[in-house]
Amino acid sequence: MARVRVKLFAEYYELAGRKHLVELEVPDGTTVIELARMLEEKFPKLQGRLVQGDSINEETKVLVNGRLIDWLEGEKTRLRDGDAVAFFPPAAGG
Repeated sequence: MARVRVKLFAEYYELAGRKHLVELEVPDGTTVIELARMLEEKFPKLQGRLVQGDSINEETKVLVNGRLIDWLEGEKTRLRDGDAVAFFPPAAGG
């Protein structure tokens, strides 16, 4: 098992019951998409916000240890013990 720290920002923070930092134990090798599904299960108000269809919501920004997953292996990035994962919703305004 791996312990990961998840940080939720803006509307995700609100939808998760004002939880900014969540620590989860996940199976070794859990991917970012699997983690997002776990979060939606743990916080039902997040349903459909992190994951759309079979992938991460294209407007959601996800960082693992401060690096955008776009520069890693995307939503298939595997997590390890001690990793920090941050979920940022789409930016509002214009």
